[in-house]
Amino acid sequence: MTKSNTPVPLKVVLRFDALTCAVMGSLLIGASGWIAGLTALSAGLLFWAGLALFPVAVFMAVFAYADKVPGWASGLIVTGNLLWAVASLLLPVTGLVSPNSLGWAFLLVQAVAVLCFTWLEWKAARLQPVVARPLA
Repeated sequence: MTKSNTPVPLKVVLRFDALTCAVMGSLLIGASGWIAGLTALSAGLLFWAGLALFPVAVFMAVFAYADKVPGWASGLIVTGNLLWAVASLLLPVTGLVSPNSLGWAFLLVQAVAVLCFTWLEWKAARLQPVVARPLA
């Protein structure tokens, strides 16, 4: 069996990331009270985090279906994902939220998932061909 070094194309990763943002956003909005009861995280925080995921999903989807993903867009997506993951971990570490054990697991799992997307998008963006633009 041979191992392929061909990375997943950036557009494919962006499509999947956009889909997971929309699904997670829907889950956080629709079940914020239920998730809050299980995790000891604020229902308001979960609701607004879910709502924030929709424009992110749209942004990713726009570029996932564009002819070419501009470097600034892929950089913004990678940076945004990285900040989301860091913020997810800083909230309980700094005491801004006090999740129970299930809440910690919820935050850790979603932070790791976001970091996986971040790595895949960063790697795919680096390997994307650069198209030179005319100066005039």
